[in-house]
Amino acid sequence: MNIETCIKYLEFVYHECERFLEDGRVTDDELNKLIIEFHRFLDQVSESTLPVGIKDRIAELNIDYPRGQIGRGYWYMFSVVFTLGLMAIISTNLRQRKRKRVLENLKSDTANTLIFIKTNY
Repeated sequence: MNIETCIKYLEFVYHECERFLEDGRVTDDELNKLIIEFHRFLDQVSESTLPVGIKDRIAELNIDYPRGQIGRGYWYMFSVVFTLGLMAIISTNLRQRKRKRVLENLKSDTANTLIFIKTNY
């Protein structure tokens, strides 16, 4: 991987976060795909010959969302709605806010990393 490829991928992650946040709703599937792609990118960066400064900066990026919450899916929510009603709505809204916050943080961190790479390399 070279610096140009790294920049293109970071721009891709930034735009994906932006796209997911535009519609106001982040699904488990969207977040799961982004997490998989992002971890694949981190693995490629760690194995590449990029400068150490870029590797360190990219290693600081993370998606702070437990995979266990992604796996619950719609059946979990259906069972919660069926048994608890109002608690399901509250739980769904809290999870949605957390997903949005995770993407907003990743978007911000990615933008900062892009600026760092473009100005220093």
